[in-house]
Amino acid sequence: MPEPNPDWFFQPPSHDAGPPADAGDGLIRLPAEVLRRHGARTLDPDTAVSVPGFPPPRSTVYRSRSLLVPANLQDADKLTAYNQVLSGVGMKLQPGRAGHDAGYGSSDAARRMAAIPRPMVLTAAGDGGTPSTVDAWAALQALRAAAAAAPDRPDLVRLERDEVDQITLEHLLVGSAITGSPLWASPGGLTASPGGGTGPASTGSYLFSGGDARTPVTVLLDPPERELPAGYGRRPVIAVLDTGIRSHPWLDVVPRPEGGYDTDPRYDGDGFIEVDYDIQKAIRFEGEQAAASGDQPRLVIRHPWDAPVSSDPLIGELDPALGHGTFIAGIVRQVAPRARVLAIRVMHSDDIIYEGDLLTGLTALAGRVAQAQAADPAKMVDVVSLSLGYFSESSADQAFTSALGQAIGVLLDLGVVVVAAAGNLATTRPFYPAAFARRPPQAGQVPVISVGALNPNGSQAVFSDGGQWVTAWASGAVVVSTMPTDIDGSRSPELRLPAHPRGPLPPGHARASHREALDPDDYSRGWGAWSGTSFSAPLLATHFVRALLAGPPDPASGLVLEPCDAQTTANRALAALTAMGWPG
Repeated sequence: MPEPNPDWFFQPPSHDAGPPADAGDGLIRLPAEVLRRHGARTLDPDTAVSVPGFPPPRSTVYRSRSLLVPANLQDADKLTAYNQVLSGVGMKLQPGRAGHDAGYGSSDAARRMAAIPRPMVLTAAGDGGTPSTVDAWAALQALRAAAAAAPDRPDLVRLERDEVDQITLEHLLVGSAITGSPLWASPGGLTASPGGGTGPASTGSYLFSGGDARTPVTVLLDPPERELPAGYGRRPVIAVLDTGIRSHPWLDVVPRPEGGYDTDPRYDGDGFIEVDYDIQKAIRFEGEQAAASGDQPRLVIRHPWDAPVSSDPLIGELDPALGHGTFIAGIVRQVAPRARVLAIRVMHSDDIIYEGDLLTGLTALAGRVAQAQAADPAKMVDVVSLSLGYFSESSADQAFTSALGQAIGVLLDLGVVVVAAAGNLATTRPFYPAAFARRPPQAGQVPVISVGALNPNGSQAVFSDGGQWVTAWASGAVVVSTMPTDIDGSRSPELRLPAHPRGPLPPGHARASHREALDPDDYSRGWGAWSGTSFSAPLLATHFVRALLAGPPDPASGLVLEPCDAQTTANRALAALTAMGWPG
């Protein structure tokens, strides 16, 4: 067994066979302006319509104008039956459009990837003469009622229960960093700002100037060396599905003169950050198709870079998740500099993720891994880091078979470890995808690892979710990492004074015109401190990568990075986890 590590550890398995208890309401509270911006609603169990024979719903946040429907249930005949039912509640489903061709091939994994549910758009039925409200939850209940209809009612359209059970809401997910800007209500973090959490008494120690959860800091270090030992054949790769990246010298990302960013061409494709434009194209395609079918408002992710700086340019307040992906990439750069980060943008800078975008990203990523295992090891991915999540309205069994559970299952079967943040609402209510860790992996299968946050002194952070489904803990409070060098928000230092007239300066040094207090949102030096399980998850994933590289480049050790077939990949990952002390 390895020596105990104060920065992370695996949670020993619980011997309590009873069902996990929930503590706290586990409710993501989003301000009205965020819900409007993303066309979403909060499901209130006290007022939500429901159908007998189905589990009573729990609170969640979902997109109003879309449902996730498996590809095999989107043909014309089934759509006709669904719309006969939905016409009774004034809605209809628009025909699904052809998916983006990601070239998955014909393997079993490809078949499963093609079957992952995709968004179908709901619109009002009729000719516009009858008012109706488009609400995905009401539509789903109408479909469920048709599946539960009595067989002695031939006047009613009846649907198959096993098919309707595969149709779900498209959830709105949030990032797992604490947010606390005074002009932003908290999407999902535990903060002192209006909108969520348990209040300032338990969170004040994690907030900085003006109640912000981020603060600029200075770091006086050179970037760690990235030279890879001979014999490994390729670098290990961590896929980070997040906000994307912005400019930072440690991350080998540079601004373009015409706007936007690019990976630094000096490294000839071997820079620290990689962007897969085919995956980003698939995410953009799905979003544009949904928007064109009437899913409005739906903000389309059109490029891989973290933007905009502010959702309200008139005020100029930094978006709450701006720099989130850059910060995560910096954690990897510090701990496992020989690795590479594959940055996939699925998160908006206001901390919001559409489940459909995440599904597209995960499915395209699985396609990339399948291609790597078939013919191109350079495209291989070893671990996926997810610092985002949602609370499901369904029971655990239904959540495990959900669209997100299916997509993650394909990656696990390809041998790719998935590490997910436990969330920041101080509850034991399962937070997905992290709570998929509650189901033990099959023999020989790699796991989902859910990660809670530790304070700098090693205690569990008060904001972190916990419970039997959390399988690891890692540092996540007041972490220091990279921030984009090109962001400076609208807030100003609390104090600014004239510079001392007699203070000497070195020759050639421009004399400062003033002295000032800390500028709370000027990250031009490229570093910040931040808290959340958002940073615990990639830290644990990064230590897994270090374990992959710890073994000698000898096939007999099980720790080499090639070959990349699914079984060898799984064996290599399980050997690395065992070396780390994984109890599974």
